Amino acid sequence: MKCNQPIRRRDAAATKSAILCAARTLFARDSYENVGIREIASLAGSDAALVSRYFGSKEELFTAVLSSGERGVDVIGTELEGLPERVGELMFDPDDEGKSMEDILIMLHSGNSPIAGPIVRASIDERFHDPFASVIGGESAKERSQLFGSILLGLSISQQISGDITDCPELREKLKRRLADIIRKAIAPL
Repeated sequence: MKCNQPIRRRDAAATKSAILCAARTLFARDSYENVGIREIASLAGSDAALVSRYFGSKEELFTAVLSSGERGVDVIGTELEGLPERVGELMFDPDDEGKSMEDILIMLHSGNSPIAGPIVRASIDERFHDPFASVIGGESAKERSQLFGSILLGLSISQQISGDITDCPELREKLKRRLADIIRKAIAPL
């Protein structure tokens, strides 16, 4: 989702989009409890009343923010065949410097919130665990999908903090194969 859309006068769709983008930006910076409707409206160049009009409550806006992110299967694909290799390619793509961490940051900031935590967990299930459980199939597919997601989450956070593991193309290929082996084991039937 691109958040650089200027608000046009009396354009409900642009205003709604600006509010959603402002909320995404602010929830990625701070916890659910520390972000206010007025702050969101201000960043969106809007009025707090419009936030309520378009989204209802702050809780509903938070849900909309999480729902607006990409689903894992939309990025990785829905075919079980070649899934581990696709993950390796995505995670070790040297040209993908713009990996967005917004969704992860939103979840990390608000995952322990009594209000936002259940919304975060439902979003993770809806956008990642459940679709990949369907792709993986079989007994304990949900748990294997959760293990798969945990591996990707850990690697994503590590790469964001530490940078790419290597600039060496040969070592990168070895790491892709190693990650594919780890993913293959994580999603294999128990």
